[in-house]
Amino acid sequence: MSMNIVKDFLLQLAIIATIVFTFQTFFATKSMRYKQHIGVIQAVLLAVAIVLCMSFPAYATSNVRLDIRVVPLLLGALYGGWRTGIFLSAMIILYRLFLGADLGLYVTIATLVVSMPVILISRKSFQHGGKNKRIKLALLLSIFYCLVGTALGSVFRGVFIINLIHVCIVTLAVWLFTSLNEMIKEILLKNQQLQSAAKDAEISFLRSQINPHFLYNALNSIAALCIDEPQKAEALTLDLSKYMQSSFNFKHMDIFTTIESELALIKAYVNIEKARFGTRLVVEYDVDTEVDVCIPPLILQPLVENAIRHGLMTTLQGGTVIISIKKETDEVVRFAVEDNGIGISTSTQEHIWLVDKKKQGIGIGLQNLSQRIELLYGQRIRIESTEGIGTKVFFDIPIQPLKPIGG
Repeated sequence: MSMNIVKDFLLQLAIIATIVFTFQTFFATKSMRYKQHIGVIQAVLLAVAIVLCMSFPAYATSNVRLDIRVVPLLLGALYGGWRTGIFLSAMIILYRLFLGADLGLYVTIATLVVSMPVILISRKSFQHGGKNKRIKLALLLSIFYCLVGTALGSVFRGVFIINLIHVCIVTLAVWLFTSLNEMIKEILLKNQQLQSAAKDAEISFLRSQINPHFLYNALNSIAALCIDEPQKAEALTLDLSKYMQSSFNFKHMDIFTTIESELALIKAYVNIEKARFGTRLVVEYDVDTEVDVCIPPLILQPLVENAIRHGLMTTLQGGTVIISIKKETDEVVRFAVEDNGIGISTSTQEHIWLVDKKKQGIGIGLQNLSQRIELLYGQRIRIESTEGIGTKVFFDIPIQPLKPIGG
């Protein structure tokens, strides 16, 4: 008899393990963007585990059915929240009603009424506790649930029956799954930290790639102005200082800035370039004043630099660069840099995205920027260009409630 009970409990345990590990395998590493949907999926899978456990019970006597439904119930309530706990409790009652309105139904309802408030109240301590505290609390709650069920069962049936095998398997299962959940959480946390560190390091590296030719030309321009126009040379030196300070500021690799600060940097850069190219270079700004969003620094300047160096200044007449920042929707802002220069051929556009460590010029700048945008927002920049007419480079970023921690 006892061996049959053990086999029945092991079957239930196998059902729970299959469902829980399936969830962890397919959904534990999904983006936080889908957190709400993942919670619903988790609740449904745990409800399936409960139904299957109740469908294959172990019989202590001909009238007493035992199962380990408390395991997925506890996992759902402690990790999923009170909504999941209430949902799973309702599923237990409904399925027990489906199986038949007998004394077992009343024992089930009474056990849940007494136990669930204690479990849900304990969840706050569970959330704020460390790994060991969580495991101990889950074990205590499982034992509490079993004892409540046993006590209420004796009241309704008039016979006190406690099955030690049932209690042992329940506590063992709760310990096993809680420990595994905590272990998986630790692994995922460490993995996220490593990914974050790698992302920050790569963003820092991409930010550090300043064109040495620009610095050389800027210094030559300042030197040429020092004798004839010293005041203009001084202003240009201050612009260069502002530009260099922002370009080499790596104190915070994940720093975010304001649009105003980014535009101030661009204006400093444009002033330096205008000192070289004079009236050949015209820059216009089309910025939506209602846009209030924090952005990564140096995400527009490389586009402006490409537009000036490769789009306009390769021709004698020069041209115009339009810097646009517009709110596309309530959730997205579009950043664009457009010029009326020589344009980019289709073959060159395709070549831009080819990885080539020896590549110089427009390709490497756009690649670096696109990598930063992809690392931060999961999307790449886009190019629209026609030879002889001009080029438009743009990208969209989500509006996020981020506070700048630097300028």
